[in-house]
Amino acid sequence: MSQKTLKNQKLTVIVDSLGAELQSIKTADGTEYLWQGDKEFWSRRAPILFPIVGKLKKGSYIYDDQKYNMSGHGFARDNEFKVKQGLLSELEHELEYELRENEETLNNYPFKFSLKVQYKLKENTIEVRYIVKNLDEKVMFFGIGAHPAFNAPNEEGNFEDYKISILPDKGRKTIPLNTAEGTLFLDRAVVTDESEFPLTRELFSEDALVFETPGKTDVIISNNKDDRTVKISYENMPFLGIWSPYPAEAPFVCIEPWCGIADDDQTDGNIATKFGINELLPDEKFECGYTIEIN
Repeated sequence: MSQKTLKNQKLTVIVDSLGAELQSIKTADGTEYLWQGDKEFWSRRAPILFPIVGKLKKGSYIYDDQKYNMSGHGFARDNEFKVKQGLLSELEHELEYELRENEETLNNYPFKFSLKVQYKLKENTIEVRYIVKNLDEKVMFFGIGAHPAFNAPNEEGNFEDYKISILPDKGRKTIPLNTAEGTLFLDRAVVTDESEFPLTRELFSEDALVFETPGKTDVIISNNKDDRTVKISYENMPFLGIWSPYPAEAPFVCIEPWCGIADDDQTDGNIATKFGINELLPDEKFECGYTIEIN
């Protein structure tokens, strides 16, 4: 494991090579915005979800008539990424990491791939970019997503002082979770007109809130004590999860843009027909990303 720091006059950002995971987002006054991984609640901070997002039904999938096991959110978060030298420079406030298949990943995911993760620091904004390339000779199936956790509260105050706003303010589909299995009840999805969600513990009593978010989407964390906000923006990630542990009184909330999603409760397990799955032909690339703006 090794850590790299990106810094300008407004933000200091730390990234770890293990999982290419964000470790810290601090403003010039020293305020930490990223959850710091207290094991009492949740030991991670901003894991990258690949090659699946969420959980598989019974922890497995079928590819080419063979069964493979995989834990929720995949393996990228627990693998060491290589820092790409000479392409993106810390002096330019940019970093690039890469993960490729290895013997261990091939046991559970029979595809050769390249996953690049780019971080760019511009003023008060962090740009995060994911680039997936199929290095195999067959069609590759995958999901990818983000899972950053933000302090709520930052310093003083309470969890209940905060709210989440999703823009644009319009109806969007929400999908309930089977809390016992971590799978989706797709047949119970409904359109909701709600776009503001005051944070309470009970909000997460049935696990994460899951939405379909086609098109440009902004998710804003704000509070009623001051005018500080965190805004997560994206336009090419069709799903969103919002999560905080329940019933633990954890002082953070996760905002999770996804290109992929958990299994439907009624799935037959075939990864090729999995709801929300992405596919790449040999040598094809897939790109998506999001930004974190601190105000």
